Amino acid sequence: MAGLTFRERVRSRGRRVYSGLQPQTTGFLILSVLVGSASGLLSVLFSRTIEIIHIFSFDTLLGWIHQELGVPVAWLTPTMWDTAVPMFGALVMAWLTLKLFKAPSNPGIPTIMMDARTQPGNLPPRYIAAAFIAAALIIGTGGSAGREAPVVAMGGILGGWMGRWLGLTKRRKQILIGCGAGAAIAAAYNAPMAGLFFGVEIVLGDYTAATISPALLASVAGTVVARSLEGVGAERFIVPPYHFTAWWEIVLYAGLGLAAGLVAPLFVFTDRAIHRYFHERSKLPPILRPALGGLAVGLVALALPQVMGNGYNFVQSALTGGIIGPVMLALVFGKILATSLTLGSGGWGGDFAPLLFMGAMLGGAYGTSLARAFPHLGLVPGSYAIVGMGALLTAAVRCPITAILLLFEVTGSYQVILPIMTAVAVAIPVSHIFLKRGMYHGRLEEMGGPASELSEMRILETVKIAQIVKPRAVSLAAGTPYREILQVISSSDQLVYPVLTPDGRLMGVLTLRELRGYLDAVELADLVVAEDVATEDVPVLTVNDTLERAMHLFAESDLEELPVVEDLKSRRFVGLLTRRQAFTARGRVMAEWEMEER
Repeated sequence: MAGLTFRERVRSRGRRVYSGLQPQTTGFLILSVLVGSASGLLSVLFSRTIEIIHIFSFDTLLGWIHQELGVPVAWLTPTMWDTAVPMFGALVMAWLTLKLFKAPSNPGIPTIMMDARTQPGNLPPRYIAAAFIAAALIIGTGGSAGREAPVVAMGGILGGWMGRWLGLTKRRKQILIGCGAGAAIAAAYNAPMAGLFFGVEIVLGDYTAATISPALLASVAGTVVARSLEGVGAERFIVPPYHFTAWWEIVLYAGLGLAAGLVAPLFVFTDRAIHRYFHERSKLPPILRPALGGLAVGLVALALPQVMGNGYNFVQSALTGGIIGPVMLALVFGKILATSLTLGSGGWGGDFAPLLFMGAMLGGAYGTSLARAFPHLGLVPGSYAIVGMGALLTAAVRCPITAILLLFEVTGSYQVILPIMTAVAVAIPVSHIFLKRGMYHGRLEEMGGPASELSEMRILETVKIAQIVKPRAVSLAAGTPYREILQVISSSDQLVYPVLTPDGRLMGVLTLRELRGYLDAVELADLVVAEDVATEDVPVLTVNDTLERAMHLFAESDLEELPVVEDLKSRRFVGLLTRRQAFTARGRVMAEWEMEER
């Protein structure tokens, strides 16, 4: 080891220690506990850093300016200062991320999902420091974002990096990413079960025994660390006793699920629209875009100051009935706009906490309206605010188990189970009308990652058609006469024959079914050409499509072979993919995955 650098010596020693701990069982479980503990520690430190930045930005700094400069800045009122602080915080954040950390984009939850499902451990560890500082600046200076997603990102990156550092298999690195992410949620809400299922339901999409045990230990470890540092009684929300009046109140919670299913797509569409504007149409330099978003948030806060930051104190007010119904309804839409401006302009932070904020306000406004309309029923608006948090979160993210367990652990009441299950059951199909996938899976799909919520489909999405397509196939020119077609078919074992234009573009396909009607028409032998009998309405694959899409097309089609083109615009023919090739590739991929499970 004389010629090794210090880093290489540390890595070598770490791998030796790990290999001596029965890495297939005990060692890996210990490693998952370490990752979970680190996520819990990061969660607490991150929360404290946000508090310090907030106090400094909104209180200490303004007082210092007035004290040191005096009369020249007498015009700088607290209202003006509060409006400008998000802009200054975003400007500092943009400079740090672009110039210092060389990190151009926010590593949110979809990025962690992409890392876990494709090449785990590829995100550099500098993103941990970048996410910590950048997101703390945005949230601490009033940007409308949450702290959970950055900690999820930090925990996931840490887990993947640790797995890569120790030279673990791809499967083990994936699990460690899920451990770090789940432990972050567990530590943030003192909810180990919700953290467990967030890691396996959202980040990994995998409920196998190989993932459950380490993810469970990581969530427990993250929660224990957070409790030991913050105090056993330190809760994110102080939830009043949950009230469930009678069985018929379930119908009212179904109505809340309907409302959540409509509001969630509105947030997703608004966020995407503002993101597209800043990243595709805005002519501002990237370093100034977050500042413009921060200024816009400050202006929104002139009318609705509650939208700044993560808004947990106002969620608490909604749970205890401290905000009137019309204001809560306005805050739903104000938070949608403020969060979209913060994140869409390039600010770092998460949308997990804003979703809980919107859900609490939506449920509180809904419950207040019902209580006013039916005062004799004794309805408690705070109870609807609690359920609204889980309903909107599920409608946007499609994480029903996580949401149900989160509310159960936050309230500590079994009575919340039936209402939240009802609201979630209604919210998902309603939101599905407008959103094909949950917001995280939708972004993952836009990034080109495997976005299926089914584990097998997600695995098949990692295989590109270019990897398995038969590169050579017998094809027919569009002007090939009938006699020649028969000669080609008689000497080939293909079942589908692509018909091509002179420049090699796919015009359609020819199958024996199309030819059957011409077999006895001898008089047409010299009149009919390939393009006359070719079928144009045929499913087509591109080289960038996935095996999952091929399996879907084979299931819907009775063709045994599908044509493959370079892209749908040029339709330049590449080859044929047979049903047998697709199923063989599927079996090979699934076998490799099962081997990694062992």
